[in-house]
Amino acid sequence: MTVGLLRDGAGARIRSLACAVALSAWFAVPSAGAIPTLVGKNAPDFALKGLDGKNLRLSEFRGQVVLLNFWARWASDSRVELPALDQINAEYQSAGLVVIGVSVDEDLRRSREFAAGMKVRYPILFDTTPDVGRDYLLEKMPVTILVDRTGVVRYSNVGFKRGDERMYLDQIRELLRE
Repeated sequence: MTVGLLRDGAGARIRSLACAVALSAWFAVPSAGAIPTLVGKNAPDFALKGLDGKNLRLSEFRGQVVLLNFWARWASDSRVELPALDQINAEYQSAGLVVIGVSVDEDLRRSREFAAGMKVRYPILFDTTPDVGRDYLLEKMPVTILVDRTGVVRYSNVGFKRGDERMYLDQIRELLRE
């Protein structure tokens, strides 16, 4: 009986040690499924046509903090996030923030209708090719990226849930103070 308990205790210690070794190896080596990020790198420049028919180029906003929001009308999170970003835009535009929405919908007509219906006051651009999405490593929608005044990506967030806008505001305030 005593021998069985010792074996069980030793087995538990061995399992714990094996688990610790496996976890340390997992954290030390990036996994093949790790989400790629642009944080710390220059934001890829692009020029896209807007809802107003005019082309905008990201590099035109160098010297300002830019919040890029990649969205799709079919992503339910986008329906909640766009109005939240409109509020942030209204509050921080005069402090040097530029909010730009980029639709990655394949159906340009429906995307334009959706964007017009959202009635946001910041520019909405349309990525009709996969090039910009590929440059920004987009895999899920929506994606929000903050670019500092020098053009470097400083923050990114995939998806949106209520309360994420508070994280955006913390990051925006920090970047505006720099």
